[in-house]
Amino acid sequence: MSGPIHRHRQYRREPNDDPRLARALPGGSGAGPGGASALPASGAGAQSPEQQAEIEGFGMTIFLASLTMVFGGVFAAYLIIWFKNRADWQGIVDGREMSTLALATVLLVAADLASARALKVAADKPRAWSLTRLGAAVATVYLIVQSFSWFPLLAQANQPGHGGTLEIEGFLFLMLTFSHAVHVLGGIIANVVVLGRARSTDGPRPGTLRLLYKYWRFLTLVWVAVLATLFALGRMDVASIDAEDGRPAPRSSY
Repeated sequence: MSGPIHRHRQYRREPNDDPRLARALPGGSGAGPGGASALPASGAGAQSPEQQAEIEGFGMTIFLASLTMVFGGVFAAYLIIWFKNRADWQGIVDGREMSTLALATVLLVAADLASARALKVAADKPRAWSLTRLGAAVATVYLIVQSFSWFPLLAQANQPGHGGTLEIEGFLFLMLTFSHAVHVLGGIIANVVVLGRARSTDGPRPGTLRLLYKYWRFLTLVWVAVLATLFALGRMDVASIDAEDGRPAPRSSY
């Protein structure tokens, strides 16, 4: 019987042979002083600030990549519709609308620069808080200015003979600018949330400011693409509405 017993002992694994069990059992090779278990202390698995920043940055990258696909679909739809109607395509830009777009661009760039500056002075919590609030305020004015481009379109759709529909150029203009404005509104909400949380702490975290900066810079670049598309394809814009008889003013192209 010594043979089978010997083989049984040969394949028997003692608890201390497994490093994981040894660390978890009192008196094991991984035990602390006095035979205490060397289990991880509470909070030992918490992420470091660097790890948290890396995870947040990766999440923002994925988010911006998804938004890139969304806006890519919008631009693709614009180009397809323009290509099918290019034979009788009419630009409907006027000087007033050019001024509106220019002012909107300045406001959006200002919001972007405020976010970038807030990140740069992140160590100065009160200043970073003020710049984040300034960015939200300027972006709100941007939305108000953009709305002045949409009112003539809505008025045009309600004119007799239009049946509540828009000219194809006006519809595409609204599609581009409104889709961008919706995401600007999302950025304003994000700024407000950060400001609200910063009230209960000593100010916004640098990692949070970095995420806001990336988002506002992305929106600025998308707006540049929107302007390039509008001006390259007939400088399409909103038609002016004749204040006297309510009829669309003659279209002009540049």
